[in-house]
Amino acid sequence: MVWHPIYAATMKTPILDAYTRHAASQVIYQIFPERFAIGGGLSSAEKLASAAYKLPNAIQREWDEAPLMEASGDQFYGGDLDGIVSKLDYLTDLGVTGVYLTPVFTSPSNHKYDATDFFSIDPMFGGEEALKRLSTALHEREMTLTLDAVLNHCSDQHPWFLAAQAGDASKRDWFTFKPDGSYLCWQDFGLMPELDLSNPEVRDVLYRKPDSLVQHWLAKGIDSWRFDVAQDVGIAVAQEMRSIVGARFPAAMLLGELNGFSGSWFQAGEGFQGMMNYWYRTATLAWLAGDIDAVQMNHAVRDARAGYGLQGLLCSWNMLSSHDTPRLITSVGDAERARLALLMQFTLPGVPLVYYGEEIGMEGGADPDCRRTMRWNEAEWNHEQRAWVKRLITIRQTNPALQYGDITVLGDRLAGNALVFLRHTTVPGEEALVIVNMDHKPLNVLLMLPYSHWYDGVPLRDALGASPDTKVQAASVRLNIAPHTGAVYQAAEPHVNYTFFKPRNRM
Repeated sequence: MVWHPIYAATMKTPILDAYTRHAASQVIYQIFPERFAIGGGLSSAEKLASAAYKLPNAIQREWDEAPLMEASGDQFYGGDLDGIVSKLDYLTDLGVTGVYLTPVFTSPSNHKYDATDFFSIDPMFGGEEALKRLSTALHEREMTLTLDAVLNHCSDQHPWFLAAQAGDASKRDWFTFKPDGSYLCWQDFGLMPELDLSNPEVRDVLYRKPDSLVQHWLAKGIDSWRFDVAQDVGIAVAQEMRSIVGARFPAAMLLGELNGFSGSWFQAGEGFQGMMNYWYRTATLAWLAGDIDAVQMNHAVRDARAGYGLQGLLCSWNMLSSHDTPRLITSVGDAERARLALLMQFTLPGVPLVYYGEEIGMEGGADPDCRRTMRWNEAEWNHEQRAWVKRLITIRQTNPALQYGDITVLGDRLAGNALVFLRHTTVPGEEALVIVNMDHKPLNVLLMLPYSHWYDGVPLRDALGASPDTKVQAASVRLNIAPHTGAVYQAAEPHVNYTFFKPRNRM
């Protein structure tokens, strides 16, 4: 049966495999390695004195200086992989379960999306030994490491491209040259010539052979991959890669980046297990800004469930900002809206992706301003926001419904301006009713609840501690949610010699 929105409240929740449940239970922290921390206690000046930074156009910056708006790829602060290792206690305290790094392969830029060697870790970041130290330290904490792969293009200084330009027949058809000598390049940036993924030899070196880029680093101990510009990589490549790489590395997550709605990628089947969920980000920020109403917001959540399917949705990354976008608090304008956005991020289906510094309220506009260095002086932190993020992580990680539960959207049946949805697994008692009230007046309403396993009389308590206790009354719930606040209602077992949620009712 094709999933359709009208079945949201009545269809049977799919039985999820252990892989999906595990993948959906993660909280990922994104790091732009050049801007997070410097290892060995070095200052920027000390680190930037090394030979790795002796590049013709390199601009050396002090750690506390804001990025210059011009020449963004040539500015260096000295962040590296050992710096990340030195801050893992911080990440453990925050509650994240995995780290995702933007590219770390040898490249002349600070962002490394223009690799000159896919098989070496940039000396700026400490080389392969530093990657081993980071991977080992993460695994000792039972945390995962995801790297960023750019299969679509490389640097114009990559030996493959230089050989192709020089007329090397073995490399010429790895790229697409026009009669006038120009070539296809990513969004017309000549520094990033596109690889011809229709060429089997290119796919061999990128992911098909055991010693290919993707398989090489998985064999070295990384856990998963995020693939840049998925629309350029393509669905067919994702499907072939999943088949080949998945056979050797069945635990590896392959996740694509698509700044839009990703339904077609999942409907095609057997490609990327997850996508970066920009769809949620666009809807969330638009709703908080007043650009769309609650009807569209609730439908956007339902559309994702319909288009992505539950498994694809749960394995996708819910992100509110990244190295490519303005930071959250800059986008929404104030801390109150930022907290509501974070509440949605941690309770909607999918894996929360926290861009470094969001938890302490860092600000920043479009690239390169969103790539400011991490603030390690606690006097500069928004401690309230960090406590909020930690609390949301704790709530999510202690409720299976918020990790891998299905979703029933309810808010578009209510007057006002609220997002309302129920998360639920196949185990009665594992649920969460989430309400975000963006109206200027309280949401005081009786909500009809088309869900069979919150029984009459079940007490409900707000895990956030802000909204009053309520209870289920014959498939309905009385809500009283203050303006511009949210609630996460969970069921309680109040009786000593009686339980509402008996194992015999499990589906």
